[in-house]
Amino acid sequence: MQDLTAAELDQILTWSVVRVSRFLGQRFAERLAESGLNPVHFGVLACLAIEPSMTQADLARSVLVRPQSIASLLDTLESKGLLRRAGGRARGRRNPVQLTDEGRQALHAVWDVALSTNDLADAGLDADESAELNRLLLKIISSTRGTPLDGFYE
Repeated sequence: MQDLTAAELDQILTWSVVRVSRFLGQRFAERLAESGLNPVHFGVLACLAIEPSMTQADLARSVLVRPQSIASLLDTLESKGLLRRAGGRARGRRNPVQLTDEGRQALHAVWDVALSTNDLADAGLDADESAELNRLLLKIISSTRGTPLDGFYE
C-alpha cells in the first residue's frame, strides 16, 4: 500500500465512529464525575429504571461490559446503596439486580447532566444535526438487536 493520507483515513466510517465515541465518552465521563458516577454506572442505573429486575448477565449485555467485569461494577454500586441483589450470590444461580430508591434519586440527579451532553455545539453540530446523529445511531442499534453484534461481550 502506498503512503496513507489523512483524507483516505477519514473515508473509514467505522474509524470515525471510534474516534467520536472516545471523544463523546470522555466528555460524558467528565460531566458525570462530580456525581461519583461514570457512563457505565449511568447505563446500569438507567437500564434498571427501565427493566426493574435484571440478571447480572443481562446488565453486562445491556451496558456492553464483559460478564467477568459486571460483578465488581455492581459491588461498587451496591456499596453506594444504589442497587441491591435480590438472590443468593452462588455461581450459576439467578441473581436479580434491582434499583433502590437511592439509585433512582442518583439517576434523577444526573439526568439533566446526561441530557446536556446532547448539545454538541462545541463539536460543530447544531441541535437538528445532533438529533439526526442520534436518530441514525439508534437506527443502527435497533437493526443490530438480536444479532451477534448485540451483546458482543458474551
